[in-house]
Amino acid sequence: MRTLLVTLALSDAARWPELAEAADGLRADVAVLQGEGPALVNQLDELAGLGPEPVHLVGVTFGYDLGPASWLGRVARWWLDSRGPLLELWCSRLPLRGLPGKLPRPGEACRLGPRDSLTNPNWEQPPPVSRQVLVCRGPRCNAKGAPETQEALSRALAEARALDESVLLTAAGCCYPCNRAPVVVVQPDMEWLGPVTPGDVPALVKDLTRGSLSTRN
Repeated sequence: MRTLLVTLALSDAARWPELAEAADGLRADVAVLQGEGPALVNQLDELAGLGPEPVHLVGVTFGYDLGPASWLGRVARWWLDSRGPLLELWCSRLPLRGLPGKLPRPGEACRLGPRDSLTNPNWEQPPPVSRQVLVCRGPRCNAKGAPETQEALSRALAEARALDESVLLTAAGCCYPCNRAPVVVVQPDMEWLGPVTPGDVPALVKDLTRGSLSTRN
């Protein structure tokens, strides 16, 4: 059985070359669920071309956002549904944290069946939010604390019962202007804020939820 290590979050994808190096020593392959790098469906296409040997999918994250974990199975099921039964796919229930020193046993995985898991009536329309907040996860922002800012925003918006209700929080690639890292962009206000630290989050969330936004850039 082949093993395919798959980075989960957008920020995890930045480390796929490092993961690929570790995977070489474990005789495994690497893909990314989102972000730049070898996309999961493309890697499955490649493996299918090598023969019918089953593939064990293992999620890998370097942070604490496990939200994308369920998408690994969804995308894999969609691939089975759209390509036909080219491969037997198995998926670990829990992702690995950090670079793996060894591979999990396939016996702890569940087999995936074909299903159009990327289409759902609930996802037909944009969420009924009034604002979208983009957290820049470009190289400068990541280096200067964007992961901590995003985590603080997610927690504070959830506590305010605004996350995905009135505010959509999205990780993004470089948003500019990089010298203000970490940068947060609020739409449709066309506001570029930065630097935004976890300490700035309570006031920002208060502004977002009360409907007025102070200029902080």
